[in-house]
Amino acid sequence: MTVKYSPGDVQELLGIDSNTLRKYATLLEGHRYHIHRNNRGHRCYYENDVITLRKLIEFSRQEGRTLEQAVEEVMVWVSQESKTAVVTEVVPVETTIDQDKEHVPIEGTNEHDSNHAELLERIEHLEQINLDLIKYLKEKAISEAMQEEKLNEIMKYVKRAEQLEEERYKVIEETKKQIAAGVQKKWWKWWK
Repeated sequence: MTVKYSPGDVQELLGIDSNTLRKYATLLEGHRYHIHRNNRGHRCYYENDVITLRKLIEFSRQEGRTLEQAVEEVMVWVSQESKTAVVTEVVPVETTIDQDKEHVPIEGTNEHDSNHAELLERIEHLEQINLDLIKYLKEKAISEAMQEEKLNEIMKYVKRAEQLEEERYKVIEETKKQIAAGVQKKWWKWWK
């Protein structure tokens, strides 16, 4: 399961403001780091993006390092991490299976069964937690979408209000010009 974070969530997790997050993301994208964007072009971040941003903050805080140097070091770290991630995912699975086969006691199968049952119980518990998290994230995504929709409506109203204000200003100016032009004419020149 991959969790998507909104920019606001990432700002909260990392303790940075929106401008800083945007700057970091732009720098990383400039170095060919892919940050996912939704159909509206807004960035959304995954767990590995949050980890990468944490590394960028960590590297940039080291004395004598420019932000550009920190980004380059993060990109090196990301490429090394992606190579070792494949190895670490495969190796533990194979070794744990082999180790379980070697250490299964022949006489004490009850101990093995109780460990197996305990592991199954933990897995079920984790699956329930995952389902709860998925439900929570769906609800949060729906509420964020509704908030974004309301914001868009408000922005439309504000834009329309600004247009009406501009039109009102133009009408007032035109009326002032007409009044000024009428005052300048003499009373005997009205018919001309």
